Amino acid sequence: MFLKLYVLFSVALHFGAAFNLRCSPIYIGKPNLLGATILDVQASEVHNHTTFTIGPGTNDGGQYTISFCNVTVVHTHPGWDDKVSTQVWLPLNNWNGKFQALGGGGYSTGMGHIYLAYAVQRGFASASTDGGLVGQTPAAVTDLTWALSSKHNVNWFLLENYASEATKDMAEIGKQIIRSYYGKPAEYHYFNGCSGGGRQGLMMAQNFPKAFDGILAIAPAINIETFIPAGFWPTQVMKQDGIYPSPCEIKAFVKAAIEACDSLDGIEDSIISLPDACNVTAYDFVRQTYMCNGTQYILTTSGAKVVQSAWSGSGKDGYYGLNKDAELTSYYIPTWCTTNGTCHTSGSDLFRNWISFLIAKDPDFAIDKMTEKEFFGILRRSKAEYQSLFASNSPDLSAFKANGGKMITWHGLADEVIPPFGTIKYYEEVLKHDESAHEFYRFFEAPGVGHCFGGVGPVPNGALTQLVDWVEKGVAPDTLHATRGKHNASKDLSKRESGQVGDL
Repeated sequence: MFLKLYVLFSVALHFGAAFNLRCSPIYIGKPNLLGATILDVQASEVHNHTTFTIGPGTNDGGQYTISFCNVTVVHTHPGWDDKVSTQVWLPLNNWNGKFQALGGGGYSTGMGHIYLAYAVQRGFASASTDGGLVGQTPAAVTDLTWALSSKHNVNWFLLENYASEATKDMAEIGKQIIRSYYGKPAEYHYFNGCSGGGRQGLMMAQNFPKAFDGILAIAPAINIETFIPAGFWPTQVMKQDGIYPSPCEIKAFVKAAIEACDSLDGIEDSIISLPDACNVTAYDFVRQTYMCNGTQYILTTSGAKVVQSAWSGSGKDGYYGLNKDAELTSYYIPTWCTTNGTCHTSGSDLFRNWISFLIAKDPDFAIDKMTEKEFFGILRRSKAEYQSLFASNSPDLSAFKANGGKMITWHGLADEVIPPFGTIKYYEEVLKHDESAHEFYRFFEAPGVGHCFGGVGPVPNGALTQLVDWVEKGVAPDTLHATRGKHNASKDLSKRESGQVGDL
């Protein structure tokens, strides 16, 4: 093997193509991955690749042209019957000496080229994994067909990959590929993810504290086993009562709440910056008028019941509700109307699929006929069956702290998918466990920002840069620099500390 490599390297030098040889399976070799077997390694140079890309938790995307060594590693865990593909993109020029592993979203472990190109354009060697989730693509983030090996039988091995194993493997594969390709290890190792990716980041800090020096865990899907099925509650209310408010009516309730609570912070900017103090209910706006397609209507009591179910959440057996400036028609109350004005809903696939595939374990489960008693039974079963695997809610980060790790979390207060109060409560628990946790872990609220980005509030596009400064220069962020809100050009988002968190 050594002689073969020596001969090939000599030939490449003779023809001035040594760099091409570096981006080849024979030069890079197979990573050594504990508990896994490497099935294949592919590598090739990609020049002047132009694509639209965006990073986790940012609206700072665009069209970029990059050149990189594209390495794909396929591995399996013997006995699991899985096949996991990990992509590692290595800048051909101007590598910044750092590694950035990238998370996924929804029911995916990675977003592939969408995030990879963004990281490479900024000089990072980067990695993304598909987790071995059969049929997964970045666009199929609500697909859970992979979670069943057959009807009524969960594929626990793939669920383990989704929960943490594939992410842990990605970290090790990325580090070894970088060392092989560049001839030296990365100086620093970072993880960056939002939503499901944020949950992956927390899982790494909690269970694999030596994997990364810095973690950016944005809008993390903490307690996914609880808030995801609980998110079906407004749809359950609609189907039980046979009431389906139109998208116009739902948006009118949200608009009314914003108008009522916008100025609580002394600034009128269409943002509820103090959701703790916004004590209105949907019923307060009943009989107010609103316009829809040129016709005036009034807000109804039945519509208020549905909207309030999204704002209040599903009670002690469920999860928290959304803040009152969150957009409701995409996930929590996704109704549509025919030309004659009759409205309907099938509920969000994000919530429906969890109930069908992971709780009922039946793709044909009659979710539309589910009773309220059955619904709350499903919430309890979900927590009992999946909390230990998915929750990512351990407040004990002592090992991550001892390893010198630094972590930043921010969450949009107008998040339309993951109730931000869950993240707030988690950070409170971390501070209770370690009152000096702010020395290595900081949490920020982003008023007016939706899920990962969007909304009218400024988005913390520079959070990764601030994390890097904290890890490498010891500059801890007291604020996150946020830009490009629809209404505000820029803003600094202050961190939460012990004693500053109120109740919603």
